[in-house]
Formats: sequence, C-alpha cells, structure tokens
Amino acid sequence: MRTRVEVVARRGPGGRTVLPVVRGSGQLAVRRTGPSAVHLVATAFGPLGGDDAEIRLVVEEGAVLAVRSVAAAVALPARDGDRPSVQRVLAEVAGELDLRMEPTVVARGAHHRAGLTAELAAGAVLTATEQVLLGRTGEEPGRWTGTTRVVADGRPLVHTTVGLGPGAPAWLPPVAPRAYASTVHVGQAAGVLTAGDAVRLPLDTGWVATAWGAELHTVVRAVEAVA
Repeated sequence: MRTRVEVVARRGPGGRTVLPVVRGSGQLAVRRTGPSAVHLVATAFGPLGGDDAEIRLVVEEGAVLAVRSVAAAVALPARDGDRPSVQRVLAEVAGELDLRMEPTVVARGAHHRAGLTAELAAGAVLTATEQVLLGRTGEEPGRWTGTTRVVADGRPLVHTTVGLGPGAPAWLPPVAPRAYASTVHVGQAAGVLTAGDAVRLPLDTGWVATAWGAELHTVVRAVEAVA
C-alpha cells in the first residue's frame, strides 16, 4: 500500500500557527488535535512488507508544529516474498518541529526501514524521537533499519544509520539489543552525558541521545534521563 501524508504549518495572524495543509491517504489519516498539533491515525493494520509511506512536514518561519501518533505501529512481514516496509519522514523546518510518534514494533520475519531527512533553516528548532522494539511478547525479533539525516543551514549535521535484528551487520546474538530509542535535538547545545545504557553526544547546535537494551520502557527512560 502507498501512503502519503502532508502537513504545512505557517505563522498566522497574531503569531499563532495555522495549518493550511493537513492531508493523508493510504494507511494514515491526519487529525488536528491542538492549535499547533496533529496526530497520525492508522486506518489499516500494518505496515506490511512492501508498503511505502512518506510523511512530508513543512514548518515555515515563525510556526510551531507538534506531530504525534495515536498508537504503536506493528510492522508485519510481506504476504509473499521478502520485501521490507518503508516509512520516510521528509521535513523542511524554518520554525519549530517536535516529532514524537509512538513506538514501532517489528514482528518476526518483518523488515522495516525508517528514515528521517530534515532540512533546517538558520535558527530552526527540531526535536525528533525514535522508539523501536524487535518482536512482540514471546516472539523472535524482526529487523529494523533506521537512517537519520539532518542538514542545518546548508551544513550536514547528522547522518547515521542503525541496523538491528537478524541480518543486520552489527546483530551479534546472544548479546543483541531488542529495544532502541533515540532523540535528536537541534536548537540548544548540550555536552556529553551518560546514564546507564544511554549516552548523549553534542552537535554544533544541539545533541543526540541513544540507548539500547532488552526492554523498550527501560531504554526510553534511559534516553529521557540524558535528554
């Protein structure tokens, strides 16, 4: 299934944010849930292997946009063949974007590819989180590949790919994490900080925090402790 979402946030009268474009098709609908907030709502179970989703977010100068989702997404294997499911987030930000969606659970036999590409103007603010769990309760893990690329004021700031699960180059059972969480923030600098299984590393104009472990709730709390 092909899914397309587009949201545009613009500074309106009196400095409030208006959303002139809010639309979704395929597996995701978009609902405005606050003055400058939207939630993505799944209209079908999945994603299934072979599904392709693209989420395009534009936040113009002076605007603020918060993007959330209603529930965790469960990535399932293709009915035929070995095709991955794909979700791409493409963001153009001159204002402030807060992207914090619910976790992705990758079922046994599934391969889900997630990508965030953010183009930030000078002075833009970005906070983006990723939460992943490989396998449901009592189930063998699926595979997840996530790529994050952030360009700030024309300069590459972050470009990283993380691969987890069977078939990923760094997957080395029995010591192999089933849960992963990360947050990238641009807009306010911070230094190095570690806590448990989490680490926060500085960027020129922000920071990135990551954690791996056996349980999702544990790694989420670990990232929050250093964020």
